[in-house]
Amino acid sequence: MGLDINAVRFLIDARRRGVDFGDVLTLGRQDLNVFPAKMVQELEAGGFPAAAFKTADKVLFAEPCFRSLGAQNVSSLDASGFEGANFVQDLNQPVPAELKERFHVVYDGGTLEHVFNFPVALRNCMEMVKPGGHLFIHTGTNNWCGHGFYQFSPELFFRALSPENGFEMVRMILHRVGPYGRWYEVADPNAIRARVELVTFAPVMLLIQAKRVKSVPIFASPPQQSDYTPRWQPTKPGDTPPVSYEAPRPRLAKALPGVARFLHVIKMGLNLVRTQTLRNRRNFRPVPKP
Repeated sequence: MGLDINAVRFLIDARRRGVDFGDVLTLGRQDLNVFPAKMVQELEAGGFPAAAFKTADKVLFAEPCFRSLGAQNVSSLDASGFEGANFVQDLNQPVPAELKERFHVVYDGGTLEHVFNFPVALRNCMEMVKPGGHLFIHTGTNNWCGHGFYQFSPELFFRALSPENGFEMVRMILHRVGPYGRWYEVADPNAIRARVELVTFAPVMLLIQAKRVKSVPIFASPPQQSDYTPRWQPTKPGDTPPVSYEAPRPRLAKALPGVARFLHVIKMGLNLVRTQTLRNRRNFRPVPKP
């Protein structure tokens, strides 16, 4: 768990856009995986104090980064006190009432994918945010098999961090692991009426910022995948049921089945490149790094 340069830039940009970092809670004590000189450069470029990173002392944890962004208090929550967390809490279980609606910012930099009871853990994170506050999540989405229990689809967060649950998605950014990859703004599948699918060679991650706009019961109705819900709507009297039929085989498939199969594989590959890679500008729009 820790802040890399992408997370640092994302948080700095959020602060510049007006996010209040007054009381911050991090899931686990977050490491700071950015060199002090780079932290000074990034913070001062954004107009924020960087004195904590100009000393000879090593900065091992991320609390000074949050304080540079205006945090008055930075607390941490973990399943164990082995790293000195302020609150010891198993996120598989509901958080106590005294932690609910307590923090301006809740930051997850790599915890949720390790918690087996994910819906409870996510609801805990959402409930600990004050109305008007923000939830930040930095997590793996592709090529993280074996890292934790889960790797996440963008649609999961679009549907969970939704108005029905008192949240609105402010921004979702996808980036390759490391400091050099481009940033892509991810489209909401419900908005474009299509699945946002992705095949990549390198591991990629999601940076998520969501605002709690009101206090309502969270997950009173379970989130549903957006392309299924229209199909479940009851039919009206007089509606024509969909026709099921088997498409006729093309002439080439009858005459030269081997060639037809080969061409079909090529067609599938080209369609994959067009729809399920970062070349798909409807799903993944390149945006400048802040």
